[in-house]
Amino acid sequence: MKHRKLEEIRKNGASDPKNPLENDEIYEKIFEVIVDHKLLPGTHLKEEVLCDVYNVGRTRIRAVLARLASDHVIELVANRGAFVCNPSAEEAREVFRARRLIEGHLVRRAAESRDEKLRRALEQHIREEQEAHDSGAQGVVIKRCGNFHQVLADQAGSPILARFLHELIARSSLIVAIYEERPGGECELEEHRKLAELVTQGRADEAVKLMESHLTGIESRLDLDPVKKADDELRKALSLNLG
Repeated sequence: MKHRKLEEIRKNGASDPKNPLENDEIYEKIFEVIVDHKLLPGTHLKEEVLCDVYNVGRTRIRAVLARLASDHVIELVANRGAFVCNPSAEEAREVFRARRLIEGHLVRRAAESRDEKLRRALEQHIREEQEAHDSGAQGVVIKRCGNFHQVLADQAGSPILARFLHELIARSSLIVAIYEERPGGECELEEHRKLAELVTQGRADEAVKLMESHLTGIESRLDLDPVKKADDELRKALSLNLG
């Protein structure tokens, strides 16, 4: 088969029949399996398999799938079912363009607020993100990295933009899982630490500048030019015969 089977979901998300998972937990488990790249883009998420794995009915599974679709992690196709999304390179670029515009505005508002609640939220998140890095679970790392940006947005006093950013972050998580060539690792965590410091100190201009370079850095680690890559590999292979 072209794609891996949903046995990956069985391995990573089976629940206790006596204690079925809540919808949020099912969402998180499916999300993590996808961003861990254990289910490839285009994989069919069959309702009957999901119902069996999580020991819940179709109504609840369909609610979870609808949420994943609203976050652009999966695609619901009429008369066919649910499939893991396969974002294009241009879509990836557009998502990061939108994030730079929105998050530049939101991080400025957050920094100007000098809010104590935000400071505590950022400190708590940095601890959780460090734990995710220490665990080595790539899906958890990607999710926690996105959560940092959502924490900032939620405290910036612009709920409409914060909701819009939530969708962009979910799409970014899938894009990073598919296209990233050079994982950010500790470098990204350190940038989050610095951003948190600038925001809590009210250094808005510096925070905006760092946020833009931070998002540009994430995008730069994505392999969004497969044609150029193929040409380079062909050139390298042919060059071996010239010596």
